[in-house]
Amino acid sequence: MEGLSQVTGAELKQRLVAILAADVAGYSHLMAADEHATVEALEAARKVFTSQIGNRQGRVIDMAGDSVLAVFETATGAVTAALAIQDELESAARRVPENRRMRFRMGVHLGDVIEKADGTVFGDGVNVAARLQALAEPGGVLVSDIVQQAVRDRMAAGFEDRGEHAVKNIARPVHVYRVASDAAATRAASNATKTVAQPGRRRNWRFVALGFLLSVLASGVWIAAGTSAGDMREWIMSALGRKATQASSAPATIAVMPFANQSGDAKRDYLSDGVTEDIISALGRFSGIRVMSKNAVQGFKGKAPTPQEIRDEFGARYVVQGSVREAAGKLRVAVELSDADKGALLWSERYDGDGAQIFEIQDRIVKNLVGALAVKLTRIEEQRVFTRPTDSLEAHDLVLRARSLLDRSQRGANFEARTLLARAEKLSPEYAEIMTALCDAELQRALFGWIEDASEGMKRAEQFCKRALASPDQRAHTRAHALLTSIYSNLNRTEEALFHSERAIELNASDSTALFRRGGALLDAGRIGESIAAMETAKRFEPHPSPSEGFNLAVAYYVAGRFGDALTQADAVLARSPSLVGVLAVRVAALSQLGNADEARRAADQVRRLSPDFQVENVGLRFADPKYAASLQEGLRKAGL
Repeated sequence: MEGLSQVTGAELKQRLVAILAADVAGYSHLMAADEHATVEALEAARKVFTSQIGNRQGRVIDMAGDSVLAVFETATGAVTAALAIQDELESAARRVPENRRMRFRMGVHLGDVIEKADGTVFGDGVNVAARLQALAEPGGVLVSDIVQQAVRDRMAAGFEDRGEHAVKNIARPVHVYRVASDAAATRAASNATKTVAQPGRRRNWRFVALGFLLSVLASGVWIAAGTSAGDMREWIMSALGRKATQASSAPATIAVMPFANQSGDAKRDYLSDGVTEDIISALGRFSGIRVMSKNAVQGFKGKAPTPQEIRDEFGARYVVQGSVREAAGKLRVAVELSDADKGALLWSERYDGDGAQIFEIQDRIVKNLVGALAVKLTRIEEQRVFTRPTDSLEAHDLVLRARSLLDRSQRGANFEARTLLARAEKLSPEYAEIMTALCDAELQRALFGWIEDASEGMKRAEQFCKRALASPDQRAHTRAHALLTSIYSNLNRTEEALFHSERAIELNASDSTALFRRGGALLDAGRIGESIAAMETAKRFEPHPSPSEGFNLAVAYYVAGRFGDALTQADAVLARSPSLVGVLAVRVAALSQLGNADEARRAADQVRRLSPDFQVENVGLRFADPKYAASLQEGLRKAGL
């Protein structure tokens, strides 16, 4: 867009408008599969946009590529149009196979724009709407808090609190809400129960919901100790729709702390670690929950922090703590859930069984946790989480041991892990988690140079992940998609990487690994704003990313012109890994652009000491757009490299 210096004041007009931004999810993948059909579907969708926007006194600003930008005089008009468009597109898509359906992400914001004489607009308002669109789910609509406040009492729609998100070039985070029309909500309920809701029956559904809650109470899945009668009354009233509370609408953020190994043998740590990781993974698959990553909480292993200390560290309201004891084939798992804000124990339970019941025990823990938090489960989510992955306890035990070894990223540990996985595969050939672990092992070998032919290692890794995706066990699918993202990113197959990262996040919105890897793929593609948004979201669940993930975020900040943020991020990585030349190079470039010439030269000397053959011309070759490489190289040359 043109800057203010290129037009006169008379040609510009500042206005407060509602901005709708939309973009096709997975457009490149659709084009690769069937270009002709995708173009036809896009043209049909554009007609829907034009009609619905015009019907609500809106104006289309741009329809470049697969995106749409429109402005409205009112926020109500913009949100109503967005919902109507999504409903019409969804109805039309039912005639198309699931993998060929074109779905749009949409974002709506109310803010100031600069309008030129030719009708084009630009400014912070447009940027925020575009960022909201990038965060939305395929077929979904996200709005900013100012829009939610403006329309919530003016239209029949539901709003789901998605928390605060940092937005590029905006000083304060934007509070985001997912919005759905009553029609969409009714349709979802109808699909889930396979019944048809009749007009005028909405109040009856509330009593059905209350009946469900009472049955949950009767079965023992409830908020126990620390919950007063007043709290319980508020919970039930909320279910009846008489009083909405933040807790009932906002996704709960949970930190599952490393379960303690009480087996009396440190070599059994892999079992308690495996239980922790599986519970984190299972909880992350529920749309009503956000979960801190395994790596984020690992620093507390062996410690006994209070729920309040965990809240202060991660910003998580709810804390899960537990222990695992295994001896002579018998298993005992103790678990408790606390509300860190109130300092109250909400629920606790102890599970006893034999070792073969590990899956049943984990499923019961997860069901009780989501029940205690009053999280609604969809049929699809239950299918993803509560399916038995294997009948072989020994195979599962071998997989847990192999995962623990792979976490070390060491050549010897990798070999040992593959040996264990080969044994597991003989015991349970269809167990999908074996395939994802083998994929991870082969990917490590290729990336770390532990194999003579890296391309062959990549091919084997890809094949293992595709076998996992062919399995009906959806527990492994998120991990497989995230690994394929990394594989295709390293092979410069960016569109395939983006497709698989999108699928991983759809299955588990809290998967920080998938979010970071998506950020890296978007960075390679030159979609810098989206890359930063993905990685900043990932940092909510993994505050201390791996060196490669932190490096990608530092690079993204730099090429976005956020040199101070790039320096801060580079310093955070170097505090733990001080000899990483690539991160040091980003630090050099950021210092140069910030005008700190002396420190930039000292940092450049450090790069030379660590890498005497360092070549500026080789920096930034990952980018599809050469201007980003040129920007990095410019900063390095300023420091004398």
